[in-house]
Amino acid sequence: MQRLLPSLAIFAAFSLQAADSGWINLSKNDSTVGWTPRGEVVSFVSKKGEFQLETEKNVWVASDLKLADFIAELEVKLPKRDKPNFNSGLAFRCTGDKGKPKGYQVEIDARRPSQTGGVYGIGLGGWLYPKKTDKAEFDKKAKGVFKHDEWNHIRVKAVGPRIQTWVNGKPIADFEDSKSLNGYFGIQHHGGGGVVKFRNIRVKKSAASHNGRRSGQ
Repeated sequence: MQRLLPSLAIFAAFSLQAADSGWINLSKNDSTVGWTPRGEVVSFVSKKGEFQLETEKNVWVASDLKLADFIAELEVKLPKRDKPNFNSGLAFRCTGDKGKPKGYQVEIDARRPSQTGGVYGIGLGGWLYPKKTDKAEFDKKAKGVFKHDEWNHIRVKAVGPRIQTWVNGKPIADFEDSKSLNGYFGIQHHGGGGVVKFRNIRVKKSAASHNGRRSGQ
């Protein structure tokens, strides 16, 4: 019961924030409440609404909030080019209580920037989009969209099996997969040092959602 009360308080706070606009702000104020690192980190802090995550190992930070059908957005800034192989991600519809989550990941990749916006299935079979047959189209859409040393805007919409992504306003992925239809969110530092920054993390239930479930379920 004691462990349940903080979660209820967090959800209530999120609900109040969402009352006017429908958006739930997950990176408000100087607090990381509502987020839990799933491994050893050098630091995970919030400064002026900006999450700063540093670690030597591949670590996911998981949200307490879980949703099924939604729109999620964030801005991310990877370390400068002295970390050319840096990799990060935005996870969603994740399950699992410890360690690496199982779910979907929007790829955020400095070493292969043209893969940013693709969707990887963590514990769900690897790359879901692009598949080999989609690669040429994907490369054309994603080329030049990712901005090194700048803030990049990531957006994902998941309604039922349909998953869509945007990078800096440009549509990237649009496909269907139904392996995981509900779960928490996550932000990633793939390891190797450096600080990855996230800000303006927010989510909104889609019109198809009702109490975390799709209409008709």
